[in-house]
Amino acid sequence: MKSKPFLIAIAAFAVTATGVQAYQGTQILERAGLNDEQIEAFEAARELKEAGKYKAARDTLLEAGVNEDVIKSVHKALHEQRDAIHDAVMAEDYEAFKEAVAGTPLQEAVDSEDDFKRFITAHDLREAGKWNEAKVILDDLGIEPPQRMSGMGRGKGMMGRPDFLSDLTKEQRDALEVAKKANDKEAVKAILKEAGVERPQHKGMHW
Repeated sequence: MKSKPFLIAIAAFAVTATGVQAYQGTQILERAGLNDEQIEAFEAARELKEAGKYKAARDTLLEAGVNEDVIKSVHKALHEQRDAIHDAVMAEDYEAFKEAVAGTPLQEAVDSEDDFKRFITAHDLREAGKWNEAKVILDDLGIEPPQRMSGMGRGKGMMGRPDFLSDLTKEQRDALEVAKKANDKEAVKAILKEAGVERPQHKGMHW
């Protein structure tokens, strides 16, 4: 089984692999209190991931001292900003929205009240499951839509994943996805064990 730092690095890397950059950019890492070396490591890890070099991405994070405390800080900053953006959208409050996205790529993409109204429409469409319609608006605004949430509902989730994955948190699912892409079976087992999930052992099962 891999060490705890390995699993922490997987979780850390998952943060950069879930569409976070489209909304928060590197500023969220600064708000989380990361130092320059760690911020550069996240950027480097993202580029390595896009090149398919998952283990190199993991090692880059480890070498920069990305640990459990760092991950908690990033998750906290992400949740706070997401909540602020969500509240502004729900209230249709453009001023609150501008404050929530200040210094992020989203500030440049949605820079008028008209754009904000379109962004709200895209949000409502996504909530209604109309992903393609929402994507048209977001593409026009120059925004890369965050990845769909998975593992929701009964049976298979929205992305066709099996039921046992619905017991995992989003961070754990993201970490699992990275471990799978790295073809690291020991990491997959360790993540599931850490989450207290028993993976069904069926031949020919794909997820």
